[in-house]
Amino acid sequence: MSLDFNKGGSRYGRTTKRKKTNMILNILIGVVFIFIVVLASSLFFGKNDPATDGENQLATEEQELSETEENETEQESEEAAPTDEEEAESEEAEESAEKDAEKEKDKDKEKDKDKEEEESNEADDSETEVSENSNDPNVIKTMTNPGWGPVGTSQSEPHTSVYDQGHVDWDEKLKAVEAATRLSSGEYTLYFLGNGGSEHLSVASIKDKSTGENFKVYLEWVTNKGWKPTKVEQVKSL
Repeated sequence: MSLDFNKGGSRYGRTTKRKKTNMILNILIGVVFIFIVVLASSLFFGKNDPATDGENQLATEEQELSETEENETEQESEEAAPTDEEEAESEEAEESAEKDAEKEKDKDKEKDKDKEEEESNEADDSETEVSENSNDPNVIKTMTNPGWGPVGTSQSEPHTSVYDQGHVDWDEKLKAVEAATRLSSGEYTLYFLGNGGSEHLSVASIKDKSTGENFKVYLEWVTNKGWKPTKVEQVKSL
C-alpha cells in the first residue's frame, strides 16, 4: 500500500497557512479594537482632563473677576452719580445763589442811586439861593435855584393848562412842586393849585406834614419840556 505524502503534505500546509492567516486577522482586529477603545476613552474622558479642567476653571475665574470688576465699576458710577433729589437740591442752591447775587446787585444799585440823589441834593442845596428880604409881610423867605429845570411832559403842543385833579397836566404840575420842595405826595397837604397869572403860569399852596411849614410854589410852562419850578416861598399862612 502506497502513501501519497505530497497530497497529505499539501493539506497540512494549507491548514497551517489558514491558521496563520486567521491569527494575523485576529491580531489586526484586536489592534483595531484596542485603538477604537483608546480613541473613545480619550474622547470621553478628555472632558475631565486635569489640564483642561484647570484651563476651564482659570477662564471661568477670570470671567467672574471681570464681571465683578464691571459690577463694582457700575456701582461706583451709580454711587458717584447724583440722585434726582441731589440734582434738585443743587439746582435750588444755584438758583438761591443767583437770587442772592441779584439782590446784592440791586442793593448796590440802590446805594449808588441813593448816593447820586444825595450828591444831587447837595448840589441843589449849594445852588439854592435864599432871600429873606421881601415886601410881603407874609413871606418868611424866598428860594430860587438855577438848577431847577422842566420835569418833562407827555403832552403835545399847543399846551393847555388844566386844573382837573387826575388830569395829566395836573399830575405834571404836582411833579414840579415835589421836585422843588423835595417832598413826596404823602409828605405834604395840597391846599391850592391854580392859575399863576397867565395860561403858562401856575402856583401851588402846600403844607409840610412833618414840620407844619407852609410853602407857595410858582411854576412856569416850558414849551415841549413841561412845568418848571421858578420860585418857592415859605410863608406864615396860606
